[in-house]
Amino acid sequence: MSTIRRIDDAPTGASVGHAPPRLERTRTIQDVVDDIGCLRNRSELLVHDSRDLHESIGQLHSDSLDEELRSLAVRHAREHLPALLDRLSTLGLSWRDIAKIAGVSVPAVRKWRRGESATGDNRQRVARIVALCEIAAERYIIADVAGWLETPLHPDAPLTGLDLMASERFDLVLALAREQPGDPERVLDEFEPDWRARYRSDVEVFTAADGLPGLRLTGSDS
Repeated sequence: MSTIRRIDDAPTGASVGHAPPRLERTRTIQDVVDDIGCLRNRSELLVHDSRDLHESIGQLHSDSLDEELRSLAVRHAREHLPALLDRLSTLGLSWRDIAKIAGVSVPAVRKWRRGESATGDNRQRVARIVALCEIAAERYIIADVAGWLETPLHPDAPLTGLDLMASERFDLVLALAREQPGDPERVLDEFEPDWRARYRSDVEVFTAADGLPGLRLTGSDS
């Protein structure tokens, strides 16, 4: 008599229609190191791309501000010059400050204030000052524009926003306004790369034994 074998009698682990389970290779420490290295490379690429994107956006913002300044200056140059000077005076800029930025004498500014004519270039310079002050006050909410422009950019250098404007670096002043409180050292590095050596002092302030401030040569213990 032939024997009919039932499916239930099949050996354990040999179910009909299913392949035997695959055994996964045990991961080694080298596998983990390789994976981490791959992730590190990917993260470095992301950081690099992010830095490039940030710089591109920053440059685009800077270019748009320069264009806004130019456009405002063109518009203000059409206005009555004494009215522009009155606006700057109201903001707190002195005739000396205006003359310094415009590259003229204080008497020249006073003549313009009285209604005497100015060259087209001088009208444009005054208009640019008004435009920059307007952007700083309205867009970046700098309440005391004149005081902000007169404040030294760094404790170790006497340079101010007025100095930058007098050197036609309105772009750097806009950068400071845009990045409040900003990075004055970066701006100074671009404006005057050797500023640290040029303005370095051989004298420093220190607290004496009696608790009062005193002066001494840099590097001296006495």
